[in-house]
Amino acid sequence: MPLDLTPQTITNGLTIAVIALIFLAVLFTLVRSIKVAKPDEAIIVTSRQRTRRPGDAQTENAGQRVVFGSRVFVKPIVEAHFKLSLRSRQLNVQATAQTRDAITIKVNAVAVVKVGGSESMVRAAAQRFLNQQDQIESSTEEVLSGSVRSIVGQLTVTEIITNRSALQGQVLEAVRESLDVQGLEIDTLQIKEIDDDHGYIRDLGRGEAARVKQVAEIAESVSRQASEEARIGADQAVAEQQRKLDLRNAEIQKETDKARAEAAAAKPLAEAIAQQEVISQQEVTASKRVGLRKQELDAEIRAVADAEAYAVEKNAEASAAASVAAANADRDRRKSAAEAVEAEGVAEKNRRIAAAQALQAEGEAEANSIRV
Repeated sequence: MPLDLTPQTITNGLTIAVIALIFLAVLFTLVRSIKVAKPDEAIIVTSRQRTRRPGDAQTENAGQRVVFGSRVFVKPIVEAHFKLSLRSRQLNVQATAQTRDAITIKVNAVAVVKVGGSESMVRAAAQRFLNQQDQIESSTEEVLSGSVRSIVGQLTVTEIITNRSALQGQVLEAVRESLDVQGLEIDTLQIKEIDDDHGYIRDLGRGEAARVKQVAEIAESVSRQASEEARIGADQAVAEQQRKLDLRNAEIQKETDKARAEAAAAKPLAEAIAQQEVISQQEVTASKRVGLRKQELDAEIRAVADAEAYAVEKNAEASAAASVAAANADRDRRKSAAEAVEAEGVAEKNRRIAAAQALQAEGEAEANSIRV
């Protein structure tokens, strides 16, 4: 397809290209107009000061804007921006001054200074150091050195070396107003060294050093004594605890031996008691046996005596009956014989009874012998 290269087409293409270039240029300008402040810096944007209307308050910096740690849009052509560092700066301050008691001393100090973090202090610092920020250190050193010389002249050497914090505080109080005007502030101020060329401060400290040494020696001696007393007390406490432990062990051993002795003695005692119970039981058994044997003997004796008496009685009765019958047959002739037989029966009976009684006495004697 053939290209359309008519004048109208070329004009339109050039117009589009120009518009695109203008758009890119505008976009590039807008992007470059966005400024970002770092955490340790401030951006000051200046512009044409507006015409003050009637009734508006008088503002010295009405055309300035201060931005901390954020982005800001700077209008091209009509506004300008400047960066001011807020970082801390370390200064070595050296000052030679004469004290109130006419002693020339040298004071070495270290200070940390920076631009203040408020808009008013940033504007004040920008007015003095915006294009010469490297002079902040030298300017602050001069201010601090002058203040140190002024304060030292109001104090004696003893006051200075014994109370450095008071010197630091007075110097800070003296320079605060001067630094505020310049938009600066001091974070810290430390007195590093105070010295003189003639050894006055060194000689001044000898007496104090001797006193401190003496106090230290006394304190060390007291500490050693206290430590020794503590050690002795600890040894005594250990010995006392050991003595209590030994006494307790002895008591435990005594109780143990006593328990063992009682246990050893309890066994024979228990055996004796048991043996005594056995003997008592045997005595009861023997007594019962004797009683039983006595009863058996009594029964046997009574049975024998009763049997013999019964037999004698029956024989006597039979003899008597025979005698009576014979007597009836031959009363006269047998009367004397019957009487003799009857007398003999009575004698036999008495003899049997005597024998039974003798046997009974013998049984009782044997029972008594068994009982004993």
